[in-house]
Amino acid sequence: MAKYSLLKGTVSQLHVFDDPKELRSDNIGWLALFGFMIIGAFELIAAIIGSLTAGSITLKGKTFYCYVGKKEVLGNLEHVSFKEGDYVEMVVKQIDSNQYQSYAVRMPQYHALYFPRSVGVPTLLQLKVSAIISGVLCLLTYIISLILIFISIERDYINNFIIITLSNFSMFLIVSLIFFFLAGGRYSFISNRIFATLGYPKPWLHSSVEEHDRFKKLNRSGDPELYDDPQTPEFERIKKLDPDACYYCRTPNLPDWVEVIDEREYTPNLKDQKELSIQD
Repeated sequence: MAKYSLLKGTVSQLHVFDDPKELRSDNIGWLALFGFMIIGAFELIAAIIGSLTAGSITLKGKTFYCYVGKKEVLGNLEHVSFKEGDYVEMVVKQIDSNQYQSYAVRMPQYHALYFPRSVGVPTLLQLKVSAIISGVLCLLTYIISLILIFISIERDYINNFIIITLSNFSMFLIVSLIFFFLAGGRYSFISNRIFATLGYPKPWLHSSVEEHDRFKKLNRSGDPELYDDPQTPEFERIKKLDPDACYYCRTPNLPDWVEVIDEREYTPNLKDQKELSIQD
């Protein structure tokens, strides 16, 4: 598993770009979506091979460029909510001497976590959902096949039963994998690494959706658990949640193997930087 680092510091020189060529779900019709599913099924083998290395997976979302302290950061997120002067913690991977690729951004003050598009669901949880959907479809097929056996003229029930059972089990495995990769299963391997870097004890199974729902209940009731977090004592109750953020309850402790790049001592003069940008 490739190791990521945690970059801490203040954002400066922020630029946000929208890719006009990026394909969004609200721009896809049902016919086109069906076509992409068929194409995706044929590309399943290529997807499996590409999933083995996170470097071959292209992150999608809104592109941003900024500095965190003195470090240059490039990345893509579902939504860029931070602005210049904000303190952030980024899960990054070094791609050059002073340049880093961002894989997730955490805003501790709000307990908010932002991912690139399609990232955020770990592998085992993605497989579980895919297996449930595949299981329902295969079960219906299996029941129909059994009914057809018993109403058929042929009397070789046992052999037919064994053949149908084995074929349906094989179909279940294949269909589960197809659903897994069509639903963005490749990105789940990145999710695992992000959650591991942030210190979650079961990164392959961590459900950010369940924690997000629990956070909403605690935030609504003003539960002390959110305010007694020693790593984020500045947290305040959030009146309006960001729909593009995944909120977490308690800040997990970082593993010993995670490299922390602390740029908090460097505070950029944002006013001077803006004046220089205008002169350029």
